[in-house]
Amino acid sequence: MSRSIEFSINANGIALLRVNRPAARNALTWGAQEEFAHAVAAARSAATRVLIVTGAGQAFVSGGDLKELAGHPEAAAGERLNRVMSDALDGLIALPCPVIAAVNGDAIGGGCEILTACDLRLAAPQARFAFRQVHNGLTTGWGGAGRLVALIGQSRAMELLLTGRTLDAAEAQALGLVHRLAPPDEDVVTAAYAWADELLCLPRRALVALKMLVHAAAHLPPADTDRLEAQLFINLWPSADHLEAMAAFAEKRPPVFNREGY
Repeated sequence: MSRSIEFSINANGIALLRVNRPAARNALTWGAQEEFAHAVAAARSAATRVLIVTGAGQAFVSGGDLKELAGHPEAAAGERLNRVMSDALDGLIALPCPVIAAVNGDAIGGGCEILTACDLRLAAPQARFAFRQVHNGLTTGWGGAGRLVALIGQSRAMELLLTGRTLDAAEAQALGLVHRLAPPDEDVVTAAYAWADELLCLPRRALVALKMLVHAAAHLPPADTDRLEAQLFINLWPSADHLEAMAAFAEKRPPVFNREGY
């Protein structure tokens, strides 16, 4: 990865993708957008078990770098911006592992679109959120509108998108845009690693199947979702983790999952 995007993975399979342009409030240049996409691909190839997405300094991500983009008014530039980051966030959604957004600071514009592509969202108490695209004469461009409606409902999404107003972390949590707030005295990335450690203790195949099922339910007709659920449930029934859960229940002990090395 370049200095603009950091990617690392620890021995337990927890990967960290950090946008590292704090002087520009983590706005994404053309190059940083490409590197973000490469990092998502790296997370897939590295057999990541949990991915944490965060920013450096006082901001999460501020969307595209307006200083660079202002010099490209042509439609082709908009197409490129839409394509690269939309594809990257589709890849984030498709990762066969939980993705945690560790929102360390302000998430503005495209930064909010990135966090809506994450499965679980954790924020620092001082973080602020704004879908400010309307103030630039634009819509969301990275798939954020559809995901926002799915997350918080049409009425609430309409108000946030039409006004571009700023939310604090408490309101973002109340709306369902954020799941958890980090304790005031704890670094949000540290809190995200602790959450990732909780997920590592759960059956990996079941986590992957449930992520797939939830995303499918947002797009498929109910009958198709039910068929997928039945298929996934039946496939998991004879799995080593399900058998371990049943044995642990019978023996009155905590289960130990993921022994098969999946």
